[in-house]
Amino acid sequence: KDEPRFPAMELLRYRGQIQSFTKLSRSIFLVLLARALYTIRRRWRTFSIPRSLQTDERKPFMAFSGSGLLLAYFHGIVTYIRDHFFVDNLELSGISGGCSTILALAMGIDLYQILLLGLHMKKHFLKKGVYLNDFEEMVDFTMQHWKQIGITDEDVAELAARKQCHIGVTQCFPPGHCCIETPGTLRDLVKLVLSSMSVVPFFRTPGMYEGKYYVDGGFSAMYSVPAGQRWDEVIKVTCFPWWATLFPPAMGVADIQPRRFMPTEVIVLYPWRHQKGLIKQGYEDAKEQHQHLIARGLRPLPNAPLTPWSEWESLFAGIDEDNLPPLSSQRSTAVASEMEKHHYEVLRTYSHSDLNDALRGPRLRRFELTGSRSEANCAEVFKSAEVFRSAAIRSRGRV
Repeated sequence: KDEPRFPAMELLRYRGQIQSFTKLSRSIFLVLLARALYTIRRRWRTFSIPRSLQTDERKPFMAFSGSGLLLAYFHGIVTYIRDHFFVDNLELSGISGGCSTILALAMGIDLYQILLLGLHMKKHFLKKGVYLNDFEEMVDFTMQHWKQIGITDEDVAELAARKQCHIGVTQCFPPGHCCIETPGTLRDLVKLVLSSMSVVPFFRTPGMYEGKYYVDGGFSAMYSVPAGQRWDEVIKVTCFPWWATLFPPAMGVADIQPRRFMPTEVIVLYPWRHQKGLIKQGYEDAKEQHQHLIARGLRPLPNAPLTPWSEWESLFAGIDEDNLPPLSSQRSTAVASEMEKHHYEVLRTYSHSDLNDALRGPRLRRFELTGSRSEANCAEVFKSAEVFRSAAIRSRGRV
């Protein structure tokens, strides 16, 4: 015989499940509503800012959302912008994964080297482990790799003086979003960028910058916009499709975004052959919005593209993820942008200053100042050092 059933008990159990689901739905709705009201309040405050009446006085502002692990898509967008538009008057902001590409664009760092940097770091963390990383160790590790691709304190100081880039972070105490201008030293910039992508359990602790704790900027905003910037003049870039950005916190379509949803690419480190396709997709999506970007204030280059896509493809074809090319500060493309030319000039000056100081080190300077009897020998040493320095300058001048 069948076991006796208890309809009343089953009804009570189903009723309890329905009540639990109702409470959960209500909580999610309240969180989304609070997030929407917070976003509307922040955007509404920007409408009191006077609008620039003359187009030539207006500096276009481009904001990149967080991307998770979809950095390759943003890399394709930045590549198209670099090849087709002036960026000297373009203000930029980024959150989490959107930070590295905007900094490369603003400082004139070779985008091929930025790509290699990402692949080297991916290889490192797949071997070491992606969880519970120490923040200060990550700062040292990132600084070491940034220096290998030619990012110097001089580049960072000039970027800070131009006030061209902003990084979005979520402050822990008191909680809220902060849009912070890039600092003047390389170490502080690395701390700020890592704080913008600090998420437990990938990091052991929140990031720390200037004595305050911060976590990923995407927790408090979709786009990071400074207080003096009108929201309706922001050029928005995201890696999520239009229908996904209609809900909080984005609450609006972006100027550049993909057509399809890529949830796995946000959380999974795909192989290089798949990443190449994402770069091409970002490039093509930006290409479709070329005239729209001009209408939003970007100035097209007269000789665009600086680097044809076929040249980028040939560079990508030479990458073997199992045997990556070493990082370098040298240029990879045949033609450099104006920002890249300036960066190489800064890099040469910075490197030659260090070389000259190393050649005239403490011991040689001490001999020179004390008037030692071996002044003739010191003069010969200085002469040899100058010959070596001149040869190094000539060799770097060919870069």
